[in-house]
Amino acid sequence: MPGPVKIGYLGANGHPHIKIKVWGLADQFAQEFEAMIDTGFTGFLSIPLTAAFPLALTLFGTMNYELADGSIQPKLLGFGTITLEDESVSGTILLESKGTGLLVGMEFLAKLNRALFVGKNTVWLVDETAIAGAGQTTTPTTPSAESAPAVGPTAEGAKSNDKGEETE
Repeated sequence: MPGPVKIGYLGANGHPHIKIKVWGLADQFAQEFEAMIDTGFTGFLSIPLTAAFPLALTLFGTMNYELADGSIQPKLLGFGTITLEDESVSGTILLESKGTGLLVGMEFLAKLNRALFVGKNTVWLVDETAIAGAGQTTTPTTPSAESAPAVGPTAEGAKSNDKGEETE
């Protein structure tokens, strides 16, 4: 079973990065890349077309994507695998015609079942099953009127202290 934490780093621009291997038809075509984790990208992986050629990705069509600026652009799609340390997951890869860097998106994190945590200089991809109960909170209980010690005036007009003892 894989360990609970995968470690990345913050790039010079302050964005989280990880080292991944990407391949298509067979792992003999795998190449290692530095990829930025883009939480605004809902897809699996975005890679420049020129970097994708040697990976032997399976091309299967196009799709219109809405970009952060609201524009719609058609993109080529391929199918491939990403390996992060000892884990591999496969998905749809967006092929970019421009020379941008690699972006892994939220679909990649979901397929790995990882939560993203960012520190001052380090990036952790934590196994969500390891932290599943950490996000649950319990509602604090308040003592019932019968079990709570009486403080202040009682029905008979007597006073008691915080220990429930009668005082004058």
